[in-house]
Amino acid sequence: MMPSNVREIVIAGAGAAAGAAAVATAVSLQGSGIGITLLLSPNPGSPRSVEVSHGGPQGFHAKLGIEESTLCQQTSAVQGMGTRYRGLFESAETVFVPLGTHGKTLRLVDFHHYVAKLRAEGDVQDFNGWSIAAAAAKTGRFDPAQTGVEPAMRLLEYDLYVDHDDYLAAMLKHASSLGVKIVRQPPVNVQLNAAGMLESVTLADDSVLHGDFFIDCSQDRSLLRHVAADDEFQDWSSWFSCDRLVSLPAKPSTTPNLFVSIEADDSGWMTQLSTHGKTAGAFVYDSAGIDDTEALGKLATWLPSADSEDAQVAHFRPGRYARHWEKNCVAIGPAAAVLAPMEVSPLKLAHSSILRLLAMLPRRKDSPMLAAEFNRMTNAEIDSARDYQLLRLALADCQSGPFWQRMQQTRWPDSLQQRIDLFRSRGRFTRRDNEFFTKSNWISSFINFGFWPASYDPLADMIDERRMRADLDRFRKTVQSGT
Repeated sequence: MMPSNVREIVIAGAGAAAGAAAVATAVSLQGSGIGITLLLSPNPGSPRSVEVSHGGPQGFHAKLGIEESTLCQQTSAVQGMGTRYRGLFESAETVFVPLGTHGKTLRLVDFHHYVAKLRAEGDVQDFNGWSIAAAAAKTGRFDPAQTGVEPAMRLLEYDLYVDHDDYLAAMLKHASSLGVKIVRQPPVNVQLNAAGMLESVTLADDSVLHGDFFIDCSQDRSLLRHVAADDEFQDWSSWFSCDRLVSLPAKPSTTPNLFVSIEADDSGWMTQLSTHGKTAGAFVYDSAGIDDTEALGKLATWLPSADSEDAQVAHFRPGRYARHWEKNCVAIGPAAAVLAPMEVSPLKLAHSSILRLLAMLPRRKDSPMLAAEFNRMTNAEIDSARDYQLLRLALADCQSGPFWQRMQQTRWPDSLQQRIDLFRSRGRFTRRDNEFFTKSNWISSFINFGFWPASYDPLADMIDERRMRADLDRFRKTVQSGT
């Protein structure tokens, strides 16, 4: 075995990302003799009372050997099939963007090109008619056991909506069983060595905890800011003008929806999702156009079963840092980036970064080449998630209120505008390094938002049309009968 000077790993944070990082690190390092300590700060109360994780055999927990059925029981989880939008588009009151693929690839041509061909010939059909996730969301029925049995169901992606506190408790229990030492104190100060690397952390009770490698999952970068003090925050408020969020818990529905709901408001948007034990609603808004009291009133009206006394108001500033791994400390989750709450899960982003870090975990305390590659990959993934989120605002044609009118005048990032232009002209979508969402997710968003390309792939004309129509009809029937 190659020598290593990393013998103690310290993880700091207060929420779900910290708990997940502790479990994943412990699973990866079983039998290595490396000690793991989780510094769990008191949770001041997060407006994200329901978190979103990726489910299924390719999900984070499955990769760690955690049974999804057990996790669902521990967290009152609901399987999520996509997002329903209301009020963002003048042409459609409701738009549903499902997860997973539509149809199947025929002759190496992406499925949407065949649907675009039919559309050009006057045969206009609902694109979601070929989506397993859309059918499951519509009926409210989904059996995870079928995903490995039914051929069509293997194309399905789905999320898990989990109660934040229950999820954290489940992660802590699992981490403890794997030998992680859990210290319920926040870091108060840090000590650096002569090379500027973290050496130890002073806790609230004045005790000192030594470490060789540190993972920072805190909202204030309580560890990393000491070794990367000059890392400027890249502010994205020119694209995301909303800067406030008020959240409310509500009584759970007898049958929770298998999707997230997002509804436009003059000053921003409202969002709602549920577990089996809780419904969480939030209003994301621009404080320049509405105050907190009025925002709370609007949210309470939208969620009539909510108790306004349990409201939480939070300020946020979307953006990210450039350096997530500096010297012997790595930022994960809230310590790395902040995105506005619209179809991008902070927990899913954290899970992805955790797995990336563990695949690159160094033997030496200071690994600048690994750090540089981790930072490049992480920034590419975060920027991709940002652009996917901004696509909703860029394509929305709602002009009700100053917020949405402003969206019509916004200049979007070049990385997003290039994708919009490419899809508009030829229906093409090319994947880039470290995409956060799949190609199918992007195409589903474009098409369901009514953004049909001007032309389709000419290869779609090369397949026998009767055969193509038969294949499409057969798959549509399979989708409808499978749920």
